[in-house]
Amino acid sequence: MPYKKRLTMEGNTLSWSLDQVEFLILSLYGSRSPEKIATDQALLANFQSSPQAWILAHELLRRPDEKVRFFGALTIIIKLNRESTSLSEENAKELLVHLITWYLESFELSNNALVPRKLSSALATYFIHFHNLWPNYVRHLVACSVSHHFHNPFNLDRSDEISNLLVNAEKDNLKAVLWVITSVMEDVTKIDLNAINNFGLYDAIVHQASDVANILFECLTHRHLSAIGDDTIRCLQAWLLFAQKISSRDGQIIAMFRHLVPTIMSLLPLDSQFESSAELLIEILCGYPSLLTNDHLDLLTDLFVSPWSDQQYTRLVQGNGGFDSAQFGQLILAFGEERCQWLMQGNDPRCQAILSKLCGLLSANGLPAIENKIFVPAIEFWSNFTEAISDLAYSSNVAATPWAEQAMKLVLEAISNAWRKIIYPSAEGISDWDYSDRASFSDARKDVIDLLQSTYSLCGSQLIATFAELVLMALNDSAWLRLEAAAFCLAGLADCGREDGKLDESLHPVFASSLFERLNSTNSDIPHRTKQTCLYLVEQYTEYFERNVLLLAPALRLLFNLLGDRSMAPNASKSILRLCSSCRHHLHPETDSFLTEYQNLAACGQLDCTSSEKVIGAIACVAQAIPERNQRSHTCSRLLKFVEDDVLRAKELAKRLAETKLPCSGQRCFDDTVGEQPSLHIVLKALRCLLGVGKGFQSPTEIAIDLEDISSQLSENDSLLALLHRQIIGIIVDAECHFGDNAEVTELSCAILRCGFAESEPGPFVLDMDVVTEYLTRHNGEVPRLGLFVTTACSFVSSLHARGSPSKDNVYAALFLWVVKLLQALPEPEHDPELSQNGIDFASRLLVKSPVTLLALQPPEAAEFFFLFTIQVLDGNEPLPKGAAADFWSNFIALKHHGTEVQDAAKRAMETLGPLLAQSIARNVGGHASRSELDRLSEPIKKLINRYPMARQWLEAGLSHNSFPSDNITPEQKGLFVKKLVSLRGSRATNQVVREFWLSARGSSFAYAS
Repeated sequence: MPYKKRLTMEGNTLSWSLDQVEFLILSLYGSRSPEKIATDQALLANFQSSPQAWILAHELLRRPDEKVRFFGALTIIIKLNRESTSLSEENAKELLVHLITWYLESFELSNNALVPRKLSSALATYFIHFHNLWPNYVRHLVACSVSHHFHNPFNLDRSDEISNLLVNAEKDNLKAVLWVITSVMEDVTKIDLNAINNFGLYDAIVHQASDVANILFECLTHRHLSAIGDDTIRCLQAWLLFAQKISSRDGQIIAMFRHLVPTIMSLLPLDSQFESSAELLIEILCGYPSLLTNDHLDLLTDLFVSPWSDQQYTRLVQGNGGFDSAQFGQLILAFGEERCQWLMQGNDPRCQAILSKLCGLLSANGLPAIENKIFVPAIEFWSNFTEAISDLAYSSNVAATPWAEQAMKLVLEAISNAWRKIIYPSAEGISDWDYSDRASFSDARKDVIDLLQSTYSLCGSQLIATFAELVLMALNDSAWLRLEAAAFCLAGLADCGREDGKLDESLHPVFASSLFERLNSTNSDIPHRTKQTCLYLVEQYTEYFERNVLLLAPALRLLFNLLGDRSMAPNASKSILRLCSSCRHHLHPETDSFLTEYQNLAACGQLDCTSSEKVIGAIACVAQAIPERNQRSHTCSRLLKFVEDDVLRAKELAKRLAETKLPCSGQRCFDDTVGEQPSLHIVLKALRCLLGVGKGFQSPTEIAIDLEDISSQLSENDSLLALLHRQIIGIIVDAECHFGDNAEVTELSCAILRCGFAESEPGPFVLDMDVVTEYLTRHNGEVPRLGLFVTTACSFVSSLHARGSPSKDNVYAALFLWVVKLLQALPEPEHDPELSQNGIDFASRLLVKSPVTLLALQPPEAAEFFFLFTIQVLDGNEPLPKGAAADFWSNFIALKHHGTEVQDAAKRAMETLGPLLAQSIARNVGGHASRSELDRLSEPIKKLINRYPMARQWLEAGLSHNSFPSDNITPEQKGLFVKKLVSLRGSRATNQVVREFWLSARGSSFAYAS
């Protein structure tokens, strides 16, 4: 087409004709090609930006095609929003005449609401920009709509009641008025009424309130209510939102619309108006309850005990009502939330009737959150109801109040309804569930647990006893899905009374029953889900088994037997780990039996890798509790042998063909692995098992530590421990030698090493300082993620406080020199942000532990490089290393209480480094830094001013240096900035001064950042 060629014209200014624009509009709506749509949209956007668009939009609105007229109305809106100030008063008045004429005609010419709706938006946009030229727009619109011709808005008779104007109004007349009013209010709530360009708009809107309230009342009682009811309520919603927004400014607006609320309530029983009226009332109850008076609430109360309500409730509970019934449920729940305390404490018989319905919502037909959409909101209501009772329990003696007993009965009835609804259907029933269905049902079950936990604070052990009895009843009936739900609820209550031995009386019948025996049988009728939940129940009550040691054996026997079932192994291994960790001091005599059991399982290939990691970790927990040190070390050696065998097997697999079958093929761990070499898979399993052993041999946190005896314990010469140390390091090194190019191998190796850092007593993983140092410093740029080794060194340095060895200083120096060499090998600091950040973090740790190591480092060139490296990082763009560098300098500048030698060395260093640091800080606060970095960069400024008298001169020189990045700051502003910093003496207000200076340097376009 010839007009498309004109896109190449300079300035992108096109000459448009009506036919060209219409062709493009029809092409846009008719095209299916994304490229063609994008081209047409670009051309039409160009048209809407052109001066011709004003004139051609008028012509488009006269065309017969609705899509063309819709685009014409859209163009008017865009032109008004972009160029309203360019219209003269005469042109604007003429535009209003056209808009109203087109709008009224559109109701006769259009087959649907597409064009009238868009023109109502255009009129609303006109009012926003020209409200001074359209006074009394509501009354004017009514007059024009009823008479079907335009009136001069300045010549209207205000003495007539607006109801008189509406006497002869038909449904289209009323719709035309309601749509514009609604569009105006929806637009108004999105803009700032205090902005200078909206001056007078607020008064112009408020001036319409009385007319609008009268119109809405007429519409709500009009003979055409079924046709205009939804539009009327939507209009009222828009005005109520506005009234809520300005409630502190003008309370009279609220009063005008409050009297409409009873009328809205009276519409609820009308099927045609239920949806919109219920939606509005739900919105009011949840977001604007202050609009409702006691009389309004009393009307709603009567409505909820009426025959109409009974009918709606029955349909909802039976699952036959569809969307309207679900909305009725939302409405009564919203009422219940708002009137919660009154319903709870009231003597009015209506209270009990409504609470009974609210309780019954939990028994509505349909699977929760899948078919039954009211279940989750109902659970939330009863959780809030229970918490409200609990809150009152702290302010008064609830048990002595007459309403408390009845309220608690209702809560327990709600729980009785709820737990039955979360019973899983049969396998056939859930076979067609998708991921969303499964997640929704699972979340609904968790919500029930939240309700149970809230209720526990009120009735305590009674709840535990109830669900323990339900478990036993289901077990007796062999009702396995019911047993699963009851066990799930009982497990969910474990956190409420985990340490309470008084609960054992309720729990004992469950764990001493035939439950373990039945689960351990070959009965194929028991669903896997039921077995899994029962294992979870055991796992949650490990403290019970600590107090009832006799039941440990049957529980563990069950768990180990279930390891042979591939579908149960993940849950069983997890429970074994939890139980062995918690009950280790009772189980250590059985360590050899556990080892034999694990060896048999491993030899048969029954365990997937993930389960192996957990089981071997569990055995390590038990072994850690062995009181005799030699036996403990021997057991650890046996566990390490399993790991060594896996590493050996991985090396053998690496020598074979790539298509070698994985030993655990078909297991869960294999299914979770995509494209992983069999040898790598096995070595990762070995390292995870070693990590599990390391964590298992960590001392339980609750064990008391004799701090005075730490040094002597750590200095004991234990040949068995030394052998274990060599064995552990040997495994790690062997794995790295053959698989060190894998980042996960690096991650696991570092995690294994850290297992002993927090320990205060000798142990297999509490490695000698020299061993750890030698291991770490052997790594260089040839391994992936070097930063992980450096962060491990950070943890190691922090852990050395418990060791009194004089060689600590040598360790510090060796590690720091190693870190410096790694940083020196970087092409630039941002080449490896992780290494740069962790290297600087290491130096910060060193400043706390041994500042002299940093200041007296040999050779001195290494320390010099590091200081300059951190300044270079400060000048960079990587946020994490930059933050670490800012923290380092903040700590270095603030060094004190470390002796004269350290103080003097730090001052000498700052004489050279202070000006360089000040230059870097100046560049950053001068606009180079990002907004989020300013607070951390402010810290070294504060410390510098507090500690060094030369700070002022250094900062002034830095701000005057030719590397300062901004041209927006004058020398006077720089001098004032430094004066402010000095006068604040490092106080918190420094941050704001820095932020304001940075904004000035960046320019006014960054003012949003303040």
